[in-house]
Amino acid sequence: MARRRRGQGEASIYQRESDGKWVGSVSLGYTGDGRRRRVVAYGDTKAEAQAKLDDLRASVRVGGIPEASRMPLGTLLEQWMKATVSARSVRTEEEWQRVVRKHFRPRVGNLRLDHLRAMHVTGLYAELATDGVGAPTVRLAADVLGVALNWAVKHQLIQSNPAAAVEKPKVPKREMCFLDNPQAKELLAAAADAIAGPLVTVALSSGCRQGELLGLAWDAVDLKARTITIRQSMSQTKKGFVLKEPKTEASRRTVVLPAFAVEALRGLKRDALKKGQLKAPVFCTRTGNYLHKKNVLRAFKCLVKRTNRNLPADGAVKPIPDRVRFHDLRHTAASFLLSQGCSLRAVAARLGHANPTMTLRVYGHCMPGDDAKLAERLDVVFG
Repeated sequence: MARRRRGQGEASIYQRESDGKWVGSVSLGYTGDGRRRRVVAYGDTKAEAQAKLDDLRASVRVGGIPEASRMPLGTLLEQWMKATVSARSVRTEEEWQRVVRKHFRPRVGNLRLDHLRAMHVTGLYAELATDGVGAPTVRLAADVLGVALNWAVKHQLIQSNPAAAVEKPKVPKREMCFLDNPQAKELLAAAADAIAGPLVTVALSSGCRQGELLGLAWDAVDLKARTITIRQSMSQTKKGFVLKEPKTEASRRTVVLPAFAVEALRGLKRDALKKGQLKAPVFCTRTGNYLHKKNVLRAFKCLVKRTNRNLPADGAVKPIPDRVRFHDLRHTAASFLLSQGCSLRAVAARLGHANPTMTLRVYGHCMPGDDAKLAERLDVVFG
């Protein structure tokens, strides 16, 4: 009678004559090319081999793939990046690839998945910090590793995520820089005849993100209605400029501009008509190309210095801090609106926040204190 071959999940255990080791094996069926898949466990005693074999069989029952768990972490990261590339923007893909290449591969790239433990993850974060890697990059590395290992769990390459038990490194909050009312007025005055003036004026008055403004096209500008419509955002990558969808559905919005910003856009459009550049971005180079973010920052810093040089000598207006960023114009716009008592929901919609809770969390301290008014109301009611 022919001997029946073991089916998937069936195991055997025997003692090897050559060295007395106990050997247990479990069948995992067949690979795509028809070869039998088998995993072997060894032990000094039959009980030890049996225990290891039971672990392998349990792994088979829950859908685990023991061979896959032996792959190096670097290989997993490579496979994960290839499998999920379509889910990320070009910019995010570049950042994650850099983290994997520069920080993971040299340190833990050869570590096998089945050897990876929480202590290795903790050690990795500590080593990155010791090597002088900035806190934001260490946090990004932690996020990337967590997502990759969750993907491995989902695809049954490992049974649990070792990084889930490790607290992610915290990033110190960067203090936002707000321009006060006199500073903003001086900046707008200096921007009136500056090359970067229209961009700075619209940014300060709209609260739009830099990428949203740099990706703005003339067909999204309605000077009669005094509006700009955000439909896309410009992202700068190693391969060039990329137009992408807004961050969220709430980011798709129409923003009404104040009169002084509309005037700045009218002047810009007249220049674009003369140059035949109405198909170019609203804010563009002299040749009609997209603006490089580094050049925008450089022009903005020059405008800030120019503003500070021309401040009144009596010291009535404080100089704008050197650490101010272009993005701080968005913060300034939000803080002005909230400090004037504007509706939180309306400000959130103008900024493109998906939820007013986000606006409140970031800018809540800018809202006027109404506690005294509440006390007055109580006096009216109970007094």
